[in-house]
Amino acid sequence: MSVPVFRVDPEEPRNVVTLNGDWQLQPGDADRIPSSFAHTLPVPALVDIAHPRYDWKTSDYHWYRKAFTPDDSGVFKRAFLKVDQSQYGTVAYLNGTKVGASISCYTSQEYRLDDAIRWNAENELVIRVGAKRTLPPESAIGKDQEKEDFIPGIWGDVTLFLTGNVRIKSVQVIPHIGQSLAEARIRIENLNDRPTSVEILSTVLERESGEKASKSETVRLSLDPLAIGYTTVRHSIDRPKLWDPDSPFLYELDVQLHQEGTRTDRTATKFGMREFKIQGKGFFLNGQRIFLRGSNIAFHRFLSGKERGLLPWDREWIKKVLVDIPKAHNFNFFRNHLGQMHGAWYDIADEYGMLIQNEWQFWGATGTREQITKEFTEWLQDNWNHPSIVVWDPINESADDVVQKEIVPEMKTLDPTRPWESVDFIEEHPYIYSLGPVMNEQKFGYARGLREIESSGVPTVVNEFVWWWANADGTPTQLMKDVVERWLGNQYTKEMFLQHQAFLVQELVELFRRLQVDAIQPFVYLSNNEGATAHWFTGSVRDLRPKPVLAALRNSFAPFGISMELWDRHFFAGEQRPISLYVFNDSWTPRNGTVVYGIMNASGEWRGKESLKVSVAPSAMSKLDVSVVFPQDTGSYSVYAELHNEDGQILATSKKAAFVFTSETTKSLSGKNIAVLESSEELAKFLHSRGAEVHDFRYGRLTKADVIVLSHGQIASDTYAKRIREVANFVREGGSVLVLEPEFGVRDSASHEILEGLRLNVQRREDADRGGYDSYVFASSRSLLLWQGIGEEHLKMFNGGYGGEVVSQHDVTFEVEPVVHARCGLGLRTPVVMELTYGKGIVIVSRLQLRNRIAHREEPEGLYSRRLDPVLQKFLQNLILYTSKRSLRETVKTAANVHH
Repeated sequence: MSVPVFRVDPEEPRNVVTLNGDWQLQPGDADRIPSSFAHTLPVPALVDIAHPRYDWKTSDYHWYRKAFTPDDSGVFKRAFLKVDQSQYGTVAYLNGTKVGASISCYTSQEYRLDDAIRWNAENELVIRVGAKRTLPPESAIGKDQEKEDFIPGIWGDVTLFLTGNVRIKSVQVIPHIGQSLAEARIRIENLNDRPTSVEILSTVLERESGEKASKSETVRLSLDPLAIGYTTVRHSIDRPKLWDPDSPFLYELDVQLHQEGTRTDRTATKFGMREFKIQGKGFFLNGQRIFLRGSNIAFHRFLSGKERGLLPWDREWIKKVLVDIPKAHNFNFFRNHLGQMHGAWYDIADEYGMLIQNEWQFWGATGTREQITKEFTEWLQDNWNHPSIVVWDPINESADDVVQKEIVPEMKTLDPTRPWESVDFIEEHPYIYSLGPVMNEQKFGYARGLREIESSGVPTVVNEFVWWWANADGTPTQLMKDVVERWLGNQYTKEMFLQHQAFLVQELVELFRRLQVDAIQPFVYLSNNEGATAHWFTGSVRDLRPKPVLAALRNSFAPFGISMELWDRHFFAGEQRPISLYVFNDSWTPRNGTVVYGIMNASGEWRGKESLKVSVAPSAMSKLDVSVVFPQDTGSYSVYAELHNEDGQILATSKKAAFVFTSETTKSLSGKNIAVLESSEELAKFLHSRGAEVHDFRYGRLTKADVIVLSHGQIASDTYAKRIREVANFVREGGSVLVLEPEFGVRDSASHEILEGLRLNVQRREDADRGGYDSYVFASSRSLLLWQGIGEEHLKMFNGGYGGEVVSQHDVTFEVEPVVHARCGLGLRTPVVMELTYGKGIVIVSRLQLRNRIAHREEPEGLYSRRLDPVLQKFLQNLILYTSKRSLRETVKTAANVHH
């Protein structure tokens, strides 16, 4: 490997030389520099791509080596090594002399070299990094329970810089856009052992053109020996050009040091004139309310991926994945999830306009207060001039009083310009409609209930949702076990799986926009393939071919966008139904357009449509209450809405599935004698309308009944207990009992005797974040009479109820194993329709919630009020026929037969 010679430019007061490129590498022990280096790799990178490869996991330490030769102009007095990031634990040697060490893994490290450097001669720089297990307990390395591998390496840039005896230690630029001021906080370090004074000359330039944007300011500063001095310079900028995602204009602060007439140092600090603040319930960028739309980048998980290679350091690839594709899909924001990214990502976000929430790798804090404070300080100093970073985030899905109540307030004094997540606002992770139920009213894992989110007095951030993750080949990730079956059943294809991910994103983004959530970020745009959550690209991640989920986001994230609020899926022919349409305007100017809405058939043809003009104020939402009329023909349709701009271009759409059924008037239950025990008259009213002869269970003989129906919770009533022996005899002799929703009213647990010797047990589950109620049901055998006229697609979402709920958050079990005719829940482990034989008769238990869904009610209806549902009407009708017409039932191999 050739040894580069660095030509020093004596005309420049600071020379910066990159040491990126090829390095030698050798695994070894802790204390001895290897005598030979058998491997090579580029820097920045990680040791797993060394050539030739070796088993890096078995080594505690990995030694890097690079030789270089600096020429000597005699001008420079001081030399420094800067390592932007390396992990896990770093020790640096120059020419065999140890020049420093650090256990920081995400922040920059600086080492003095002037006592060890050899001018006009070859220098040997050796850097040792360790395995994660070698870090001391005080380390602020953090935790990530879903990261596959913790690969060591120098993953940030490495530079050598030369200065005079007095140098610029750091520069922080704080914009004050209301005053057209750029406030520069400058730290100067005197490396001499004698006092000195310096003149500081600073100027604001336009970064691209180099033109002056302010007049130059001069400040004199006296410094004690080996001391650091501070000064603040305020630059007035005439009509400053503000930085925002649509216009990412950058300035540069040029700072020069003069000591006794000689320039001793010079730096150029990039910054943008932008302010990001919380005002009341909203986020405000440059004084305008902003709604943040995007996702998450799990950078360090991506580093652990097998196909990562050098992509995280490839500026062309970074721009495509961070800016080009997201902006094409209406993103303006990312959370950098669990750990600092490489500096090029922030530079590109600054240059092209992408907002970032910068999160530390604390999924549970680690380390001492002193070390966390040290590393957080470095973290801010490394990044506080990036206009793209608008939020600091110290911790994920956990709490730590030391971090949040002690350290963060200290950090706010260092950088007063940005809010902190978990201190100034909290993020929500509602994994609804996937791991959890469709919607949540109460606290749910790491999220509040939806109504509480909507009424929050501070900005709301929903930056993890949609527990639906696909590997690059379209197969479910490891965390999808049991979740897929809950929503797709046991028979699904890769295409169905990917399309459902897109469907969920569309549904939930629309929901959160209707709630006016300030930041909406489904999880996860970029992570490691074949890991816990994978990413949103198919095939090789190098090619960045989007999965369907991104097209759904382009539509649902449209800045001038539309959403339909309609949870019902089952409608009657000719029914007129009111719906609400929401039109969003995330821009800072008023928007005008046209909404077209109506019914489409399965071929995408309008079966009836209306249109109306709409005007929406800046950063606002408009609600339109309209109605649609469903066709007289039964079948599958969509309720569809389009938003057109003033030129007629379709900007966004919203679509809900709709299944149309006839309003039955046939007396399908004619001749059936049914005894009903219920607390209302709904069942009796419905059964009578279908021609059945209905009797009150409380009176008369049961022997005349074809079937006894026990409505919701009635098996626990005293009325039933008084006749249980009579009912048992009825069933033994060939009668049938139908038990509807036996868990109704059970808040904890209960055990009920259905018949003599046959008990039913109910247990409420406290698992809303990993289970909860269900809105999708899957039939075990579609050939049964139970499902006649009911398609598989009809058993997904039911009319009324919160989130279409149809099965409650309970377990219902027997002491014997029933035959199960329908299932739901995670892994389809929850029986919904169960059958047992008892003597010559049968017992059917159905958990489908029929209450207030089978007979018309006069009460006014709210959005989540239960309404007539033609599918549940048809199901109850089939259920009665199934239990009463034994000759028509399919042959069922009964797993449980209780004889008495």
